[in-house]
Amino acid sequence: MIRGRILIVEDEYFLADDCADLVRKAGFAVAGPFYSLADVHVNLWDIDGALIDINLRGVCVYPLLDDLLDWRIPVTLYTGYARETLPAKYAGLSHVLKPSKPSEAVKELCRQIKATCLLRLLDRGPRGFCNKG
Repeated sequence: MIRGRILIVEDEYFLADDCADLVRKAGFAVAGPFYSLADVHVNLWDIDGALIDINLRGVCVYPLLDDLLDWRIPVTLYTGYARETLPAKYAGLSHVLKPSKPSEAVKELCRQIKATCLLRLLDRGPRGFCNKG
């Protein structure tokens, strides 16, 4: 059973591949992985969470982050950038600092998705899969 769809945006091929494998093992479908911001062609309405690197070959992903936040999609940043170096509006996002293992980033995103589902269920009552209502 597929639990939802996770967007992966990471420019390091082996990390992206490891993240995708771990996401699938956790029961999710994978959107991507995408290695550059220009490659991200996905409808956000069917994304249930996102694992994002901040810098993709010198290009910051802030426009994508803004869209994900506007859609209230859980995001975990998996990046080499310390939280203190990020713009203030992203300071509260879930953050796993490289060189932590990809499994730590995926676990954090799964924890965040679960918490989001519970909050939405309490807030709105049962309406199917938590991100769809």
